Amino acid sequence: MFTTHRHAEIPLAPVFGEPYQLWRFVELEQHRPWFCVTLNIGKGRANWRTMYLVASEAELEQMLESVAAHAKVEDVQVIIPARLNGTGAWQMEPLAELVRISDTDEKVLGYDLKTASGVIYSDRDHTSSSDVGRAQIYRSRVD
Repeated sequence: MFTTHRHAEIPLAPVFGEPYQLWRFVELEQHRPWFCVTLNIGKGRANWRTMYLVASEAELEQMLESVAAHAKVEDVQVIIPARLNGTGAWQMEPLAELVRISDTDEKVLGYDLKTASGVIYSDRDHTSSSDVGRAQIYRSRVD
């Protein structure tokens, strides 16, 4: 989850009847993968792009379900922490596939992420592969 700080808030009156807040920056304390999702939102002949910053795999799954009816996902970038990618620094790469891993009781154990370069990152509780279920949550159209 992202943390916001009041001193980073940009004061803005509600526009178009929808209250929201703007921030100059947000904080991410967890060293876990997070995502930048590019959406194409269209209404009639008007289309525009916006980006969502999503703090976890589970939140990405929920966000993809909620926007499916009114927006097209154009791109998902995954930002991988150093502890997973082994480079000593965060890295951003296009996400090719996200798979939810569950046990036999459908308890979510974690997620496997495949990047466009073909690297698979797994950030989950380890269990025998025969004891898990896999559900594809996202697959890029260009992988």
